[in-house]
Amino acid sequence: MKTADKARKDRYRRYAPELGLLLWAVWDPIAAGVPIDEYDNYVPVIWKLLEEHAGAEAVAAELTRICTDRIEMDAGTNETAAELLTAWWHWRFDFPVEFEASS
Repeated sequence: MKTADKARKDRYRRYAPELGLLLWAVWDPIAAGVPIDEYDNYVPVIWKLLEEHAGAEAVAAELTRICTDRIEMDAGTNETAAELLTAWWHWRFDFPVEFEASS
């Protein structure tokens, strides 16, 4: 396995639970006191969008699609959650690299 591939997989294993918690905390379309791992099934697709820097609009569109096609509920939190998730990705992964490059 290439070093970059291993690093990506290790990063996913380490931080995917954090993204799952964020989906529960900032998105939560069911909004009914669901278990903390309720949205973990959606982590891989959202992770991929964030990793590809698809942008908040694409993340919001995917959250909306999930609400419509799978959950059949929508609390109207898709755009706000997408902005927060995109910001989380930036501060968690992109900013430290940018900071190191400018030092």
